[in-house]
Amino acid sequence: MIATAVISIILPLLALVLQCIFAGFSLACVPSIAAAVFAVLAFWRKGPVLAVVTVILSFLQVCMLNIQLTAILGLLSSAASVFLMISVEKYREAHPELEDPKAATKQMIIGFILPCAITLLVMYAYPVIRTFLMSFFDMPNITAPVSEWTFAGLGKYAKIFSSQSFIRSLQNMLMIWFAGGIITLALALLFAIILTSGIRFKKFFRAAIYMPNVISAVALATMWIQYIFNQQYGMLNSIIRFFNGTPINWLATDMKFWAMLGSFIFGAVGYYMLIFISGIEKIPADLYEAATIDGASKAQQAFKITFPLLKGVTKTNLTFWTINTATFYLWSKMFSPVDTEASVIVPVMYLYDTAFPSKGNMRADAGAAAAVGIVLAVIILAVYLVMNKLIKDDDIEL
Repeated sequence: MIATAVISIILPLLALVLQCIFAGFSLACVPSIAAAVFAVLAFWRKGPVLAVVTVILSFLQVCMLNIQLTAILGLLSSAASVFLMISVEKYREAHPELEDPKAATKQMIIGFILPCAITLLVMYAYPVIRTFLMSFFDMPNITAPVSEWTFAGLGKYAKIFSSQSFIRSLQNMLMIWFAGGIITLALALLFAIILTSGIRFKKFFRAAIYMPNVISAVALATMWIQYIFNQQYGMLNSIIRFFNGTPINWLATDMKFWAMLGSFIFGAVGYYMLIFISGIEKIPADLYEAATIDGASKAQQAFKITFPLLKGVTKTNLTFWTINTATFYLWSKMFSPVDTEASVIVPVMYLYDTAFPSKGNMRADAGAAAAVGIVLAVIILAVYLVMNKLIKDDDIEL
């Protein structure tokens, strides 16, 4: 057992070293690290579940390694892991005193949670840390090795905040969050209240309102641009012509932002409506029946019962809306497909243009793009903390 455990530990680590030397560190190295860690745990805890996880990770290692020699080592590691699993099972059969139900449960919990924890740590923590560090450095491109980075201090943050385009993008994002948020969440709450009031055909109306979320955002934006806002044959101008009015250029510079925001709201209302509906349906019907007996009107029931008991749901919707606003990109790109226009620019679009400039005379600045990402993350975190402070969870006992 000791020999198989040593081989199961050494082979994936050796494959990891060769992979890093010849191809650099990447996600392909993660199964090698995890396989070695689980081989140690399987030998130390004599856990068959941990040994099975080691086998799975070793086979995954073979699939992900992209150098012939390291793939062969991964295959040998897989074979050694199988022998390790068999050895652990035989060892436990020879030592029945090791059978402790609580210990076995703990091992099983660790065996199932640790791969996910390691994966999340590598896939989320590593990019976040790297992005944070990149925001303080100047580099040739976004994939440049650390050896080519030049320390810039807070220069990248000073650069983006001195850019008129970035300031305008923040203003547009704030307008989308504030004005768009009021309209979207108000309509979503109104529809949710109506659809939970017992009206007929509520399933049809709920599906119809949610339908834009099923359609691709690209197709939805194209529909609005081509068939609603088009100056020649768009639906809005056709209605204006029917009443002998003068057609409006809805996609002009001074109107484009509101045209974009209106079409985005159309597609977003249904999503937040369903969340409000789920919150309203959890409120006991007895409360409304008691309020009706006491003579409370529908409006009084809404302000005294529904709204107070939707604090937690409202906070959830506000959090989702903030995240969607901060990551707002596709609609802005659809309404400004060639060159980024100031009227519809948002921070993520500024980030993309900074990291991957489309104009030949512009230089890519991955550090400044990383600084934009950090600023957006700080904004989302700040909004979340403020909402947690201002909007407490439901304080009424149900």
